[in-house]
Amino acid sequence: MLRTSRRVIASLALTALTSTLAFAYSVQPMIYTLTPSGARSTARITVTNTRAEVLNVELQPFSVTVDEAGKRAFTPAPNDFLIFPPQASIAGDKSQLMQVRYVGAPTMDKGKVFVLRVKQTNSTEMVKQDAAAAMQSHLAMSLNFNTTAIVQPDSLKPALAMTGDLVLGKDGALHGRMTNSGAGVADLTLYSWQLKRGDKVEPLALDQIRYGDAVFVMPGASREMSLVDTIKGPAQLIIGALPEERGGRGL
Repeated sequence: MLRTSRRVIASLALTALTSTLAFAYSVQPMIYTLTPSGARSTARITVTNTRAEVLNVELQPFSVTVDEAGKRAFTPAPNDFLIFPPQASIAGDKSQLMQVRYVGAPTMDKGKVFVLRVKQTNSTEMVKQDAAAAMQSHLAMSLNFNTTAIVQPDSLKPALAMTGDLVLGKDGALHGRMTNSGAGVADLTLYSWQLKRGDKVEPLALDQIRYGDAVFVMPGASREMSLVDTIKGPAQLIIGALPEERGGRGL
């Protein structure tokens, strides 16, 4: 049977091989909180190469802004972090510890958000066989991970709340708006979420809420959000209080 092959060079995209490529390496933690100074201004990021081939990566810092739809914009911030090592070559089935330290403004009146991007600088080759076994695709792809660093002193606290009730949209989903009136960044992964229908209250998972690309709400900012369309109204979304402990993410 005639077999053909083709090579495609691409960055991470929504393709059939993306989920397979994601196993090329892993990064932990993905979101963490730092203080502007002191011992907790430092975090350790572990990059694990789960394949046999050498993995080359570098860490790149960016400051982040977010619009009301949750879309992020990135600005290089090389002077805000010390990174050691800034680049690494990781052998197959090995891990590399990379230390990041915030060295930007030591005082702040509002929390800030940065992305420490783990960028793969070499390519991972994947081979895909189509269902008919008539074509073989060789894809050389690279994968980047964006880890989120929230930088703020302990004295700055978020105050996240819903602005009004959920409203049924034209798309059949329940829509709403949440506002962070505090001076601290609101990390959405730390809150509990509940759906109230009349006298009945039920827990809601964060992955049932559509809030854009950013898993945080900046101080003084609002965010448009909606629920998955399998949840029907009328209903009210209740945002639970933050836990007392903000740790637990492997810092």
